[in-house]
Amino acid sequence: MIRLLWNSLRLGDEVLVHVDEDRDEPLIAGRVTMIQTARGSNDVAIRLSPPDGPSTVVHPKRLAVHLGELDPTEDCWRCATRAIAQAKNSPRLSPLPAAN
Repeated sequence: MIRLLWNSLRLGDEVLVHVDEDRDEPLIAGRVTMIQTARGSNDVAIRLSPPDGPSTVVHPKRLAVHLGELDPTEDCWRCATRAIAQAKNSPRLSPLPAAN
């Protein structure tokens, strides 16, 4: 997330977060719960609500966070890496037969 958007986050904003421990993990939905203004980038706490476990509060890096609705024009190396890994693991379609 670019710094301008990061610093404009407000309490209650819905975001999507990459968890650094697992690159294969999908984005986890969360809600901004604390903002500490700072010079440069603010310190932001986000309560994650994973579907299969208890909620936790994290202080992610701003480049690991997306706004609640993904922007398809936003570049994200984590999303790109995950998409490539999924493409490699997906079953390949058989080639179309040659036209006569």
